[in-house]
Amino acid sequence: MYVTPKVGFVEAYKYFWLNYFNFKGRSRRSEYWWVALWNFLIYVVTFFLAFLCFFIPGVGPILGVILIIVILLYALATIIPNLALQVRRFHDVGFSMWIPMISFIVSIIYNVISGLSPDEDISEGNINGVDTKVTGNLNFDFIPDWLGYTVLSLTIILNIVCLIIALLDSKEQVNKYGPSPKYIEAGHDKGFPNDDLKDDASNEESFTSYETSQQKQIEQDPYKY
Repeated sequence: MYVTPKVGFVEAYKYFWLNYFNFKGRSRRSEYWWVALWNFLIYVVTFFLAFLCFFIPGVGPILGVILIIVILLYALATIIPNLALQVRRFHDVGFSMWIPMISFIVSIIYNVISGLSPDEDISEGNINGVDTKVTGNLNFDFIPDWLGYTVLSLTIILNIVCLIIALLDSKEQVNKYGPSPKYIEAGHDKGFPNDDLKDDASNEESFTSYETSQQKQIEQDPYKY
């Protein structure tokens, strides 16, 4: 069993965009987590620059707003490839696409519910003479609270499951989603099975034997010139 080299930092991000709509096949851990690091760095750097721009007089706030719009567009553009990558990561471990798809749908439902619910004060206090207030969405106005908390609980549980699956190593065996992107069986060389290599060797031996026999026939032919 051979282990292929890890997917590189730049290579993983290239695959991320090339497989934009690819919900088939398998993706190994290095590909998944390099993309996660790419997205994390892009978000952090962009938001940090946008934050700094608001302290620059003149065009600074305008640049800050532009950067925020850019990162929001980036977030929208990466929804599908992120989901596709997560599905391929599940395939690599031997699971179907249903868990990441359900997690994605439940997360959208919770975000809609949370966005439509008004913020309420969770706690108030005074720290070193400074009034503090924490707000959040603990109550859901247009649906029963138990349903809202159920959706929230499902979102958390499914996200934890997705995280655990993303941390698992690739399955060595070929599964219904394709061969392992990490492990190659010892009987394979450059993508060709040993049987094929043996057949090629047999064909070469047969061809050599045929040439030898033909040469002998020519040498023994009394009518040769």
